[in-house]
Amino acid sequence: MDYSIYRVISMKRAKLKNHSKKKKNFPKKIFKLLIFIFAIYLSYSFTFNFLSKKDIDIKDKKYVDYLLSAAYKKDNKKILLEESLKMVSNIDLKDPTTLLPNNIKSSKEETKNKYTKDAEAKEDDYNASVYEKITSYVENPLKDKENPVIYLYNTHQLETYSNSGFENSNVNPNVLMASYLLAESLNKSNINTIVEDTNINEFNRISGINDNDFYNTTRIFLKEKINKYQSIKYYIDMHRDSVDKNISTCTINNKNYARVLFVLGTKNENYLENKKNMTELDTLMDKYYPGLSRGIYERKAYYNQDLNKNIMLIELGAKENTIEEVTNTIEALTFIFNKYINGDDK
Repeated sequence: MDYSIYRVISMKRAKLKNHSKKKKNFPKKIFKLLIFIFAIYLSYSFTFNFLSKKDIDIKDKKYVDYLLSAAYKKDNKKILLEESLKMVSNIDLKDPTTLLPNNIKSSKEETKNKYTKDAEAKEDDYNASVYEKITSYVENPLKDKENPVIYLYNTHQLETYSNSGFENSNVNPNVLMASYLLAESLNKSNINTIVEDTNINEFNRISGINDNDFYNTTRIFLKEKINKYQSIKYYIDMHRDSVDKNISTCTINNKNYARVLFVLGTKNENYLENKKNMTELDTLMDKYYPGLSRGIYERKAYYNQDLNKNIMLIELGAKENTIEEVTNTIEALTFIFNKYINGDDK
């Protein structure tokens, strides 16, 4: 008997048997991997929710630093878990409909981006002394850029957003923080931007200016910047509106945004020049982020827009918008301003 042939046949049988075992074990390994990923995700979510309900002392300054850091923009652990689950199962943890058979989408998806332009603003009786009790001035964490192209400022510096997720902490996001975030985003896209970081409430107190005369105060800073920087082309007064969240929020490609409203003062004789800029930005938003812009709200006022044809007042979201929705819009605004300033919209 040829034992060498027998050994070859036996080896082949053993290999086939091992291969068959591996094929049988493969689904089990995938299932175990899914269970492992899901367990880690549950642990992560539970820990985050638990900590967010605790009375943790998080100061506004630290919070701004966190928002400006890569940790906020790219939570690697969370992304790893979400992408792993998506890769092996087609399940997207951000979209519960993917848990349905065949990943059936909701019929609401078809109408999600159909938003009307209301072009209406709800006046907020801005009382600085009241806002000082719930939020705070934050020092500028950014270094001033040379030859700035955009100057961001906040006439109503302490207008707040929702503190959802931070109810038991000392964090209350405001429009000044939003300006810092937008400036950082624009700077990274090579549009040099500076932010007015004077504590306006303190400035008014020291100067003996009427506590509610904020537009006259920012007028002083505007004139200073116009004279100091020949490079500045656009001056943007960042506010937030007081309308309900169903008006101030939109969803584009499964992402929630704080909607934008342009406010135009028509008392200025040359207001049509200011309107031209707002109209062009509004058109770009309609093209690339349909539903993001609420339009242009015209009101018989100045809003300091008589000082320069490129002064704009922008309402970024409203009081019920979260900081996540605001940062999503900041990302969109950075894209839009790049298209607008560089004139590369094809």
